Amino acid sequence: MPAVDQILVLGDTVGYGPDPNAVIARLRARRVRAVLGNHDQAMLDPAVLEWFNPHAAAAARWTQEVLTAESRRYLASLPKYGRLGPHRYVHGSPRKPYLWEYILDDLQALEILTWLGRRFCFFGHTHLPRIFTEEGEQVPEPGEWIALPPAALVNPGSVGQPRDGNPEAAFAVIDLGRPAVRFLRAAYDVGTTQAKIREAGLPEVEAVRLTHGR
Repeated sequence: MPAVDQILVLGDTVGYGPDPNAVIARLRARRVRAVLGNHDQAMLDPAVLEWFNPHAAAAARWTQEVLTAESRRYLASLPKYGRLGPHRYVHGSPRKPYLWEYILDDLQALEILTWLGRRFCFFGHTHLPRIFTEEGEQVPEPGEWIALPPAALVNPGSVGQPRDGNPEAAFAVIDLGRPAVRFLRAAYDVGTTQAKIREAGLPEVEAVRLTHGR
């Protein structure tokens, strides 16, 4: 892990994996700045599960059952968006209601960038490492620093549920002074996580997809 001044978590802290309370404890110990994701919201409002597919809903219900009261209080304390100087960070989109919009195409991203102005917004939700600028969508390669224009939407990908075909945990380092972003991957013990998922009785698909990053 590179040395950084601050860690941002862009939502969905819980909802898929077998160690939700341990994850929350780790984030609290590291004093991360986090926002609420739709899977986090489902822990607080079961009606959100109506939007989930059956596998995701089953995993969320299991998570609801094992969460401690302290973990629930932590999730309930999370804001729906955060500010980093003039910049923003959210789970889905900086446009209200923040949680539900998937940013997936150039025209949609351009509308958001026009509304956002000359600043950055860091987002999650799609689990796909991406940069959107006024020039369009960029699929970044890990490792190299990428210069950012005055306005950009940046998705670092997903640590726990990558969906771009690479099973390694995805994250990004932002240097606001340059400004530039560096996308990175980290290998971890997928087999142990899969064993925990199966031992907990979570849907098999949640274990299998970790092998393929899909």
